[in-house]
Amino acid sequence: MFSGIVLAGGKSKRMGVDKRYVMFSGMNLLELSIKRLKGITEEVLVVMGEEENLDIEDARFVLDVEKNRGPMVGLFSGLYEMKNLYGLVTPLDTPLLTSEFLNYLKENAIGYDVTVPRWKRRIEPLIAVYFKNILPIMKEWITKEKDLTPYLFIQELDLRVRFIEEEEISKFGNPEILFLNINTEEDLKTAKRVIGEE
Repeated sequence: MFSGIVLAGGKSKRMGVDKRYVMFSGMNLLELSIKRLKGITEEVLVVMGEEENLDIEDARFVLDVEKNRGPMVGLFSGLYEMKNLYGLVTPLDTPLLTSEFLNYLKENAIGYDVTVPRWKRRIEPLIAVYFKNILPIMKEWITKEKDLTPYLFIQELDLRVRFIEEEEISKFGNPEILFLNINTEEDLKTAKRVIGEE
């Protein structure tokens, strides 16, 4: 019923190196993302911006249907290629996200188009579950919109959305930690401190 989708098509401009190969807790961020989803979904897809030969088992690699249009196109590409009804999506660069929290997203996804965390009045659209049936709506939106910011897709359209609120999120840890993005060397140091590696 659930496919895992890793969004790995970003340019890593702020980091200065390819984030996929940044080491964290004994493996690189791409391997870590795949391993986390493999344990809780029936298949794992990695959405890439460019075609590459990556020797990594346990995942199917798919390409963005359009290059350089951001994570929304990556999200669409993963949902389009997945075999299951629901796609559990994570970005490549959130190493402190836990399987327990992702399982909670799954448990609350059935019957909704999108299941997404919301805290401090903001949502995390790249850590969410999407129902495959919204593909036609998503395709139309991507085609006509210039600003493809994922939260606008959820905000502007009449979708059945289950918001996972901060009170729920907090049962699994501090949202600042769970959702920490590794965009800079400083972010990486912060994340390593959390797990006692720094």
